[in-house]
Amino acid sequence: MAELALADELFHMAHDEYSGKVRISGDMLGCGLAAAALGELLLAGTLAVTDGKLAGWTARQTGDPVNDQVVAQLQRVGAGHALHHWIAHLRPDVTELVAYRMAGRGLIRRETSRTFTGRTQVRYPAADAMAATRPAVRLGFLLSRPTDFDPHSTLLAALASGVGIDIVAPSLSAAQVRDRLTQLQRALPPDHRDLAKSLDTAVAAVALQSHA
Repeated sequence: MAELALADELFHMAHDEYSGKVRISGDMLGCGLAAAALGELLLAGTLAVTDGKLAGWTARQTGDPVNDQVVAQLQRVGAGHALHHWIAHLRPDVTELVAYRMAGRGLIRRETSRTFTGRTQVRYPAADAMAATRPAVRLGFLLSRPTDFDPHSTLLAALASGVGIDIVAPSLSAAQVRDRLTQLQRALPPDHRDLAKSLDTAVAAVALQSHA
């Protein structure tokens, strides 16, 4: 059973729990966290998705910085747009918002340093390294027992896989893990599956831009 919000768990998985270094590119992380922020509303039943488009919402601002930013953008932009456009729209600001929420909850520390060239580098080491590994450990365990997956963990696995975060299951080979993840994604509810596919589209667009 998940202990943290979807985006918080993905954030932990994307960072080294000791150094706080991100394991994937910043753009990939932003795409994943944007999808996870939308996923939190899907899991709460306050966001409606149809055929890959945001069809409506009942979500309200709650004082949660991530939720409130998504709701504010929903109110400003409105329904009817493709989910991959929403992921691209939320991507620039969502990493800082999730980090702010997690720091406020005592889950991570924000540390800054200067590189040799004078660039500011930000890291997010976990306040509790063992606790930070729980999402990845849980997914690895569940991949060995796929019938025990809950909706939150299934969506987390799909989003983590979508941004290139490796999930290790000690009892399975890498090929078996890939097969299980593919099977899980096929079994997602339609709206969750739409979100995972939209993340793939957003990630592909970012990759194209980086090579342009």
